[in-house]
Amino acid sequence: MSWRRPSARTISILALTAGLVVSSRGANAIALSGQPLDGASPAAESTPAAAENAVLQAEASRLTAQYQSNPQALRQSAQAALSAGRNDATVAAFLKLRWAGRLSAGLERFGALLSFTDGQRLTLGAAGVRRYAAQLHDGLLHDGPSRLITVSTQGQRLIAYEAGQVVVDTPVTTGRPALPTDIGAMKVLHKDAPWTMQSPWPKGSPEWYPDTVVQMVVWFTKNGEGLHDASWQPAATLGPGSQYGPFASHGCIHVPLAAVRTLFEWAPIGTPVVVYPGDGSSVASQARQQSVDAMGNPVSGVRGD
Repeated sequence: MSWRRPSARTISILALTAGLVVSSRGANAIALSGQPLDGASPAAESTPAAAENAVLQAEASRLTAQYQSNPQALRQSAQAALSAGRNDATVAAFLKLRWAGRLSAGLERFGALLSFTDGQRLTLGAAGVRRYAAQLHDGLLHDGPSRLITVSTQGQRLIAYEAGQVVVDTPVTTGRPALPTDIGAMKVLHKDAPWTMQSPWPKGSPEWYPDTVVQMVVWFTKNGEGLHDASWQPAATLGPGSQYGPFASHGCIHVPLAAVRTLFEWAPIGTPVVVYPGDGSSVASQARQQSVDAMGNPVSGVRGD
């Protein structure tokens, strides 16, 4: 493998091909929506392509020095950043945030360079992926809803944010394969404490369960899906893979009691709840799994437990 420091010419050509005139909250006064902040004109405030290229060149040079003896580790690190960026882009797309498509496209352009074996394109790809992934995450936290609940079905993880800060970060258990939790952008509809879960399936059905009391429920669909505690499930069984285990839900999301108590008190009616695959695949691939309509109403059948 050739592992030379990327030249300024290489970076300039590829960066310009990628259309890199990208906004960054920390670097300029252009909002991610593409509109200038504080009345500034785009011409006066946008970051010049040359400055963007210089940032990428500096990052590529740093990565070359850091990973010069282990390019495979660089590739793996960049691929992890690509997956994280795609997941954030999917959440942003489900929320219909206008800037997401542009940044996602940039992420994919640089992600394509990770498949090359020569050091110049690999380090450039890694630098671009990291930059776009960081901007996607920053945009989601600061140019998205002020309060947001996200749930990754692949990671079986719930994270709630307020003004860019993490309020809750916890493992969860979502719906079993036969009754998966709906995918897409939904919202908090109402809350109950306590609540008796009653099976919508008749006794004798493989999905039937006896009346079960939970302490708190934060409902996010009219189909019977909610965030709630599950005293019958050991805490150690929450998390990745639990949607296939014996405690997988009938569509609800099992959350530790302390976490759901925080969510119950913190999340007002209307708070967005975005459930997304979180498998690191492209936005298009993850979007194909969406099971809610344009208004956020699930098109699946009833859920519960």
